[in-house]
Amino acid sequence: MDFRYPDGRKRASSEHDSGHAENRDPRKKAMDLLLYRDRTEKELRDRLLEAGFDEKAAEEGISYVASFGYLNDTRYAENYVFGMQGRKSRRRIRRELEEKGIAEETVENALSRIPENETEQIYALLCKRAGAPHPLEEKELRKLFGYLARRGFRTGDIWSAVRQYQEKQDFPA
Repeated sequence: MDFRYPDGRKRASSEHDSGHAENRDPRKKAMDLLLYRDRTEKELRDRLLEAGFDEKAAEEGISYVASFGYLNDTRYAENYVFGMQGRKSRRRIRRELEEKGIAEETVENALSRIPENETEQIYALLCKRAGAPHPLEEKELRKLFGYLARRGFRTGDIWSAVRQYQEKQDFPA
């Protein structure tokens, strides 16, 4: 296949060889994929396979970066939980980590660092989103409820925090 610049000049073959999986090193591609952000083993494998590497080459790339400690699902899960706590529910964080291929035990260990009772977190999100506690009109209440439900919070916990919010009470410590 001929590769050309927009002005019609022909590109040298060395300029486009890197586009074919068989001409690339899976170890380098794995390193490149981890350059900008941490990934789980599953995410890295999927990206290597999408890039055209076969299963054996993908495993080679994964083993290579893992040997340097660049690929660590436990570290990824802990960082993810730390970054998402206060914004998403434990249930949603758990589901997202499991979708990323993190083992259930690793997910549970990472989640053990955040409190199980999420009412306080919901109350804080309500205050951030709606301002100082005040009685909510039905339309505003529906919007806030949907906002919190999409973050994975349980209905009972949301209602408990909303009741507290509307009563203009400070949340108990």
